[in-house]
Amino acid sequence: MARQPAFKISPSKFYSANIYLANNNLSNFNWLRNTGFKGKKKLEKLILKKETYSITNQIKRGGFDIFHPTYYDAAFLKYIPHNKPFVLTVHDMIHESYYDKLNEYLSEETLHKIALIPKAAHIIAVSHYTKNQVLKYFPALDEKKISVIYHGTNFKPSADSKKIPGLPAKYLLFIGIKKHYKNFFWLAESLGDYLKENNIKLLCAGGFDFDAYENEFLLLHDLKQHVKHIAVNSDDDLISLYKNAECFVFPSLAEGFGMPILEAFACGCPVLLANSSCFPEIAGDAALYFEPGNKQDLLQKVATLCHDKTANRELIKKGTERVSSFTWERCVAQHVEVYNSLVN
Repeated sequence: MARQPAFKISPSKFYSANIYLANNNLSNFNWLRNTGFKGKKKLEKLILKKETYSITNQIKRGGFDIFHPTYYDAAFLKYIPHNKPFVLTVHDMIHESYYDKLNEYLSEETLHKIALIPKAAHIIAVSHYTKNQVLKYFPALDEKKISVIYHGTNFKPSADSKKIPGLPAKYLLFIGIKKHYKNFFWLAESLGDYLKENNIKLLCAGGFDFDAYENEFLLLHDLKQHVKHIAVNSDDDLISLYKNAECFVFPSLAEGFGMPILEAFACGCPVLLANSSCFPEIAGDAALYFEPGNKQDLLQKVATLCHDKTANRELIKKGTERVSSFTWERCVAQHVEVYNSLVN
């Protein structure tokens, strides 16, 4: 965005553990990220406190045209000048649509959304599915105030991408955290016999290693030798995992966009998705789908991707074509249109 004519982006993040911000010079104090010392947490809190103070002062002064917070935080509302529009990106409505307990629904994130969404000059939804979810929970909202702008992906694997040492000969790939709506436990249990009979692993990448509950679940279902966790230290690691997998399986029951779909497409990895939420919108006909909760449908689609080379090649081709439509350049251009409409 900062490279667009007439646009200046401020401020840089004071401090963040996010490697993408650090690598793109969008955060400061980057030396803190990989160091450990007594008092580090106190120093981090002081830095973030200073950041909040600085941003609040910038908002009060009004030296900007558009305010676009990067996540849900309603603290700025009482400081923003009445003539300065703010844009809000809604990434998903998972807390509202998936959790059915009152204490889950009234999470801090939800309370911030309740404060922010009706007051935003414009809302950016990351998919049409997410837009419809916003309108479901905020029916009084003017639909014209919502623009759907898709994410892009930076994944550009090269022909000489290195394979991570020690990868299983054959594996299905699961990415991310494993709790709640991610549907990992159903997936692992449903695949259990297939993994054992075909000498294939379910490799869980990213997120944290298995916790006590997850280990107990795997032991109970005799899956410790067939379901493994692997740490991801870089995009190169992730690219290697996608490129060498039989397929990427995304069983989640609710997502706002589904970034791993684009990553898998970019890496030439066949994709198997739950037929739910935004997945058909993002993947189109470039993925196979199974009905959530239907074990036989899941197993049939997994077998297709593991044994039908023709179907595999066709999906990889479609995925390569599909991902070309999702670029950050297009994403930025559409944001510029929104900002210009508000300023003008």
